[in-house]
Amino acid sequence: MRLLETLFMAMVLGLAASAANTSSAATPIPSGIYSYEDIGETGTINIAFNDKGELWFYAFVINEDGHTAELTPENGAWIPMKGNKFSYNLKTNSLDYTLEGEFFPDEELLELKDNFNAGGTPFGMGMGLAAHYRYEGGSFATPDGYMYELIDEGTTARLVHGGRYSGVVQVPDAVKFNGEEYPVVGIGENAFTNNYDVTEVRMGAKDQFIMPGAFWGSGIPYDWDSLTKPGYVYPDKDFFAFVSASARDDEYDYSMDNWVIFKQNYGRLYFVRDNSKDENAKWGCFHADPDIAQGIHYELRTYDELRKKMFRGYTNFEVIALASDSQFAAFHRFPSFSRWKYPEPEVPLDLVYEQELARKFGRKIMYSRRVAELRNENRCFGMVEFEHKGKEAMVAFVWIDYGTITATYTKTTEFDPEDPYSIWNVDLEEYGTPEVLSIALDPQDNPIIWINHPAPESINLMGLRKVGDKLVPFGEEQWYVAYD
Repeated sequence: MRLLETLFMAMVLGLAASAANTSSAATPIPSGIYSYEDIGETGTINIAFNDKGELWFYAFVINEDGHTAELTPENGAWIPMKGNKFSYNLKTNSLDYTLEGEFFPDEELLELKDNFNAGGTPFGMGMGLAAHYRYEGGSFATPDGYMYELIDEGTTARLVHGGRYSGVVQVPDAVKFNGEEYPVVGIGENAFTNNYDVTEVRMGAKDQFIMPGAFWGSGIPYDWDSLTKPGYVYPDKDFFAFVSASARDDEYDYSMDNWVIFKQNYGRLYFVRDNSKDENAKWGCFHADPDIAQGIHYELRTYDELRKKMFRGYTNFEVIALASDSQFAAFHRFPSFSRWKYPEPEVPLDLVYEQELARKFGRKIMYSRRVAELRNENRCFGMVEFEHKGKEAMVAFVWIDYGTITATYTKTTEFDPEDPYSIWNVDLEEYGTPEVLSIALDPQDNPIIWINHPAPESINLMGLRKVGDKLVPFGEEQWYVAYD
């Protein structure tokens, strides 16, 4: 009798366990973004499932030293699933690497394991992807591999980085998730970073935004002449209202998202009004009362504490920024460069560059300055002033790529020969002159540089863009700032 009871209980427990396993296996695996954070290291893996139940992923891990591990299937391949597990093999002449993943849907976890059969890690620096990643709610992928996240308190969606993008990317006007439909309001920052497989992006709705950096390093064509150039703006005392004296053309669409771009940060601007042709408004900078100023008015609608962080260390009188529409802002990379107010000092150009420029232009150098340097890259923007000849002062703007001067632009100015000092303020030790507002890099990797107060004051706002071996000026006519 006890034997029968024992057999019966074993059968019941076996059926219960089988039911539990069936229930667990039936738990849907969510697509979307999974992430983890450990001491000195963070990682994400974006997961997409197609209609066949196959998987695609984009994985990225970075540690506190800046070393990274990044992996996605070659040629955008879809990976077969075996229950809740998948395996991806990367095999070359020098390595044999396998990434194994197992989902635990009830816990919304994904466990990744690295296997190095030969040749070691493909990432270098002892990096790997192995960790437990937790699903981030509010993120999801469609069967085509496009990755989205919900924003605006879960009422709208935007396309984000880490999706399976190639060819012509059609951004829809709406997308479905968990049976609900969400308007797609735009493209997130860095959405197509370093993706040379994307050849074109088509927006689904006219008012969809493009976050800065969305097209950085992509294969998306860049047409300088078709984009509306950014205009210089100044803020009020609270960094809330911004005014630009640069008039837009008559066909400009003010419904497009605008962005304020400056050395420390960037933020979304909202168009308020255009009174650039109002003859009753006052011309110039009015930080205390920008409403009376002639120009295009915007608002930066962020809360006070965030604005203080964005403009840390600056007063409104020290800030000139850019107002650009979403198409142009998308070509920026942030943070754009390392010349923030604190704590980095200004230094002269290396002697080797001074000697090369002296030979190139046949003049001795009086002062030089390393004005701005792109972060994490050996690329910088410099400025030198040559010794004066007669009543002529001459300055050269210089772009340096990985130790080589690749482009220059020179400017001459008449001056009083009795004044032996710098005309362009290259010799000044304090911050403010010369100063770079921002550096954008177009998809061809050419810099676009906006300069504030290089002096002399007659052209104190200007831009330079690299075309071949020259820095070509633009925007000198935009605005001469007058402080009232």
